[in-house]
Amino acid sequence: MGSESEIPMSSQKPRSCAENGEIKIDYTAAQMDSDEGSLGPTTGSKRPFDGMLKRFRTLDDKTFDKPSPSKRKRLDINLTDKNPVSILNELRVGVKYEVVDVTGPPHNPVFNVYVEVDGQKYYGIGMSKKTARAKAAEEALKSFVQFPINGTIFSMSNATVKNTDFTSDKISDENKPTAVIPPRDKNPVMLLNELYPNAVYTFTHHETDIVNRFKTTIAIENDSFSGTGSSKRNSKCAAAKIALAKLIKYVPSSILNGTQSDLGSNMTRESMLKADGIGKMVNDKFSEVMEGDTQHQRRKVLAGIVMTRSDTLDDAEVLCVTTGTKCVSGGHICLNGTSLNDMHAEILARRCLISYLFDQLELITDPELTSTSIFTLKENNRGYRLKDGVEFHLYINTAPCGDARIFSPHEDSGIDRHPNRISRGQLRTKIESGEGTIPIKGTFVFQTWDGIIQGERLLTMSCSDKICKWNVMGLQGALLSHFIEPIYLKSLVLGGLMKESHLYRAICGRIENTLQGLPPPFLLNRPEMLKSTSLEGRQAQKAPSFAVIWAKDMENPEVVFTDTGKTNTGISAVCKQNIAVKFFRLHNKLSTIDDDEINMRSYGDAKESVKTYVATRQVLYEAFQKAQLGRWVAKPIEQDLFEFFEPAQSGPIE
Repeated sequence: MGSESEIPMSSQKPRSCAENGEIKIDYTAAQMDSDEGSLGPTTGSKRPFDGMLKRFRTLDDKTFDKPSPSKRKRLDINLTDKNPVSILNELRVGVKYEVVDVTGPPHNPVFNVYVEVDGQKYYGIGMSKKTARAKAAEEALKSFVQFPINGTIFSMSNATVKNTDFTSDKISDENKPTAVIPPRDKNPVMLLNELYPNAVYTFTHHETDIVNRFKTTIAIENDSFSGTGSSKRNSKCAAAKIALAKLIKYVPSSILNGTQSDLGSNMTRESMLKADGIGKMVNDKFSEVMEGDTQHQRRKVLAGIVMTRSDTLDDAEVLCVTTGTKCVSGGHICLNGTSLNDMHAEILARRCLISYLFDQLELITDPELTSTSIFTLKENNRGYRLKDGVEFHLYINTAPCGDARIFSPHEDSGIDRHPNRISRGQLRTKIESGEGTIPIKGTFVFQTWDGIIQGERLLTMSCSDKICKWNVMGLQGALLSHFIEPIYLKSLVLGGLMKESHLYRAICGRIENTLQGLPPPFLLNRPEMLKSTSLEGRQAQKAPSFAVIWAKDMENPEVVFTDTGKTNTGISAVCKQNIAVKFFRLHNKLSTIDDDEINMRSYGDAKESVKTYVATRQVLYEAFQKAQLGRWVAKPIEQDLFEFFEPAQSGPIE
């Protein structure tokens, strides 16, 4: 020992010595007392090991001849990418660990710890409390969590576990997981590659589609899964999420933790698949109908309505796809209903739906086609209702303009840090021939025909405000309300630029406390709010000066110029005039809700003669005012005063 003391400690290698094969003493420079600094040869009365910490530990036969590490390494016990204690705390919030006893000498204690989960105690033993807690947590996790593949956690909380082998890489049918949480929210592409290393990726590049320029198709055995995006990375991620959701019931941890399911959206695996399915159907239909027309494929906002007849998308049908972001110029508004006022994509989609609903009612007038209609006669023989199971879903590739889009793109999801800000929930109007919205001023705004003709800007309510209106008054509008009950959206699917708290407030939440006295069967509808995995990013480009409309049974899509509100060949199939013609054909052939005679002097009179609809509208407008959100701005009444003429006698309306 004396000879060793002459060697500078900075150059000494770790030593291992033992007596009776039981105790090992390690001396390392890293364990010296901080006051000693770097020790050289010892002098005077100092012993060679003064200022150093002595660490003792019991050796077994396997470690007796192994040198000690130069530094004490941190012990990590990983069942997955996370420590078992962290995982258990996420799955069972608030669990506590108790030390049962401590055995062994003071320099080498052994801790016995238990954790109680669901009324059952699970024990762990270790050389430190941390190690013991980790082992106790591991035992607890084994009671309700399966770790079959590469550390991925399969929650078994809703399954009946029989003869479970927690070391097996296979899961029996009866123990299939209900959901998969990727550790630390692992990238879906990485997770898919770990679980299915033989997956084959195929990429398609569409140069003309700047929004969904890339499409990724993943082939796994006999199945294929597709996702789109503005970049190759985004499309791969979207396709991987869809594949994981279908193959292993994958749900991102952010959804299961509630950060994306606030305020009623209930984002489950099933709703994820539904959102992706609806979004894919609308995007694919748009690509199909616009194939070869690169000029009019350009768009910023895409919308579409999908109809389902069951809980699945197996029989889903795309009723329309539309694009557009502008309103008609005030100089081109008309008195005969031939111009479209609002050419935002979601507004045009709803007009297409109204036209489709009229066509379905017309089927009822033909005895041979009645059974093919989506409508059936009500039990009291007054009016019609949708057949059981028929539902409508609106897809928009971005949040609707107005209140639903007033937030920072990088704002924390699910948290509104300024809920009382004066702009929150305010009614907003679009600006003619432009983009964006402005809040309505406190004073009452009344638009006049002569004022607009003389140059006053034409104001149109924002899409957020109109969707909120549909969630109270229905999608069908005033004319159809003569014949059918209110029709509400089942879900609203967005492709990007979405914050749920703002969306919920915009489409229904802001009037929950002030909407009172609705006449039945009208109500406040709260549609499912779903988000597609094929997200569309912010597009910093000039919006095109046209809108595209394709509706079911259209041979070719319409291209409407947004400054005039008309097509290059005439008027749109969904303008007021054509809707009025469809109404005129049915007004005396079908049973009505109120059984009242319809005032047929003008289009506006027919709208205003639906008593319950008009009363509901008044209640809604009062709800906005009570909430101090502003007053609804209507178009000049002269726009709806054009008269009806029966086409068989007078030809098309001029």
